[in-house]
Amino acid sequence: MERTEEEKLVQAPIEVILGGTKYNVPPLVIRDSREWRKHVVALVSTLPKYARVTSDTPDEFEAALNAIMVSMPDKVVDLFFEYAKALDRDKIESVATDAEIAKAFDQVVEIAFPLAQSMTKTMAKIAQ
Repeated sequence: MERTEEEKLVQAPIEVILGGTKYNVPPLVIRDSREWRKHVVALVSTLPKYARVTSDTPDEFEAALNAIMVSMPDKVVDLFFEYAKALDRDKIESVATDAEIAKAFDQVVEIAFPLAQSMTKTMAKIAQ
């Protein structure tokens, strides 16, 4: 659900559901958000090196699968809890599902990159 202008203005927390329980995650302040975004970019920027790996090189293929299917999801969980630092990670990891974390991470990304969305809109206006 898209946040209203009022929610953005008052820095209202987002509501995530983990392990069937609702939690509030407040937006990070600029300084903390800046560092968090750098960690997201560092993770995402590793993806291209796996794009051309094929099963013709079994060791590289296995490494790519492990990176994409095991390591990256774990790093996304790390990133979520790095953003939602007030949440009890141990408690939540014992009851939440991967699907819940994926949805919660998507919600965090939505509030963590508002300036990127503004830049996209600006570029579209310039292109007109």
